[in-house]
Formats: sequence, C-alpha cells, structure tokens
Amino acid sequence: MDKLIWPAINLFGLLGFIFYKTKKPFFEFVSLRRSEIFEGLNRSRIQAEEAARRRKEIEAKLSSLEKEKASIFTEWREKSASRAESIRDRSKVVMVQMRAEAEQNKKALVEATRQSIASGYRRAVVQQVEQKIQQSLNPDVHARMNARVIDQIGKGAGTA
Repeated sequence: MDKLIWPAINLFGLLGFIFYKTKKPFFEFVSLRRSEIFEGLNRSRIQAEEAARRRKEIEAKLSSLEKEKASIFTEWREKSASRAESIRDRSKVVMVQMRAEAEQNKKALVEATRQSIASGYRRAVVQQVEQKIQQSLNPDVHARMNARVIDQIGKGAGTA
C-alpha cells in the first residue's frame, strides 16, 4: 500500500496544480456562459413580451377592422339607398316633364293637323267653286253679270 501512497499524493498534487491553473479560466468561462444564458433568457423574455404586445395590437386592429368594415358596409348601403331614392325622384321629375312635353306636342300636332285640314278643305272648296263657276259661266250669264256690274257702278256714281 506504500506503493500507492506516493502516486496518490502525486495525483492529488497534479490535480491540485491543474485545478489551481485552470480555476480562473474555468470560473471565467462559467461566469461568461452564465451571463450569456441570462442575456439570452432576458432577450427571449423581452421578445415574448414584444410579441404579446404586437399580438394585442394586431387583435385590436382586427377588431377595429371588423367595426370599420361594418361601418363601411352600413355607409355604403345608406349611400346606395339615397342614390336609388334620388334616381327615383329624378325619374319622377323627368316623367312629369316628358308628359308635359308630350301634351304640348299633342296640342301642337292637333293644331297643325286642324290647320292642314282647314287649308286643304278651303282649297277643295275653292276648286269646286271655280269648277262650278267655270261650268255655269256661259256667254249669256257673263253678259248679264257685266250689265249688272255696270248698272251698280252707274248707280253708285250718280248717288255719290
């Protein structure tokens, strides 16, 4: 057993020397690694908080989008209804104007037709009268008419 004591002492001495020489870099490594892990955890916590905050903002925007969508649809329906109403009102005005114009056109057409018929009737009467006069006007009648006209002129000249 004596043989193992010196190697054990040497082993413990060597381990002590190695521990003594590596203690500072090992503790620095452990300390650095510990701070990196804490920084990583802190960054992760901050990112998680930021993600949660952004999720809430997005959810708020989505809920407001639904409200905006509903208000836009409501506004669109109201505008559509008001446009339809204004189109109906304009249509009524146009229909009234068209009826008035149609009535005026009807009156003008009736008057033009009456005048055309009266003018045609007058021409037909005048033509018939001319034909009857030409047919009934013979030399004897012509002579008698001339004599009457001359008598009337003579009587009128003497009384005047």
